[in-house]
Amino acid sequence: MTGTGGVRRWRGIAALSPGRLVIVGQIGTAALHAHHTVQVIVAAEDMVLADRAGERVVCRAAVVPPDVAHAVVRGASHGALVHLDPESAQGARWAALSRPRDSARGWVCAAAELQLDMLSEWLRGDQHAGEGSSAGQRVGEGRSAKLGGGQLSSPELGEGQLSPAELGEGQRSPDGPSAGEPPHGPLTDEAAAFASWVRSALASESEKEWLRVGTGETVRHPAVAEVLRLLPECLSAGPVRLAELARAVHLSESRLAHVFSAELGIPFRPYLRWLRVQRAAELIAAGQSLTDVAHGAGFADSAHLTRVCRSMFGAPPSEFGSLDWRGALHRPQATPPS
Repeated sequence: MTGTGGVRRWRGIAALSPGRLVIVGQIGTAALHAHHTVQVIVAAEDMVLADRAGERVVCRAAVVPPDVAHAVVRGASHGALVHLDPESAQGARWAALSRPRDSARGWVCAAAELQLDMLSEWLRGDQHAGEGSSAGQRVGEGRSAKLGGGQLSSPELGEGQLSPAELGEGQRSPDGPSAGEPPHGPLTDEAAAFASWVRSALASESEKEWLRVGTGETVRHPAVAEVLRLLPECLSAGPVRLAELARAVHLSESRLAHVFSAELGIPFRPYLRWLRVQRAAELIAAGQSLTDVAHGAGFADSAHLTRVCRSMFGAPPSEFGSLDWRGALHRPQATPPS
């Protein structure tokens, strides 16, 4: 899904952890495609999205449910994109708000209900606030991130066919929020969380230190904390079985599955899948071949890795190498039970 000709490309930084991928930077175009994650997108200026039926909407925020075909007809110079696992508590809640789920208008209405559209001006200020910083410069100067791009395959959705009304800028309040600050007034928990993810990604100065952008909650259950400690060491060893981990932490398999989901907000299997993709992103960023990446992250082979990445994000792993990656394996610290 690479850009061609005058089509805007994706550029930016990325932070990945189990259940969530955050990309901040230039929003590119994307051909009609679908993936199994919930896609949340907020732009600092008007963008144009389209659904499978060819309906287009001009918007600054949208929530696209999993497995729904969508296209970015026109991107934006700055914005933020988040992929959420649909099996996580957050992902399921956000995806359910898009009604009808296969309509571009439904995606925009869901974003408005979450007040994500209120973050548009904040993103614009956040961009300007970071221009003098290392993180801000990296967003503006990042290498091409080919997670979008490509002219739309359907002629009726092609670029250059937008109406004058679509091409016009919407009316915006001249009094936006201060640079780097969220909009004034109370935000929904979801909008506040989205702003926090963006801030965390921009604040990371090191590509070698894993960024805690993921589940982020303190893990209180000692068995879950021990499983999280063991998992990174198990990734390259092949299949990871919950039953074996349950024996290691002296719990039944069903009990461990329950407390794991309760603590982290995402079931064990999808958590493990994200953990493998996260390790793969680290190895890709280190310049390893796809074969070595697949084996190092515990996939059967590079074809297996490619299928998982396409299913989750709509792009093969080879296109992740152009992103400026921040963060790595999410290792929450345990605290004694209260």
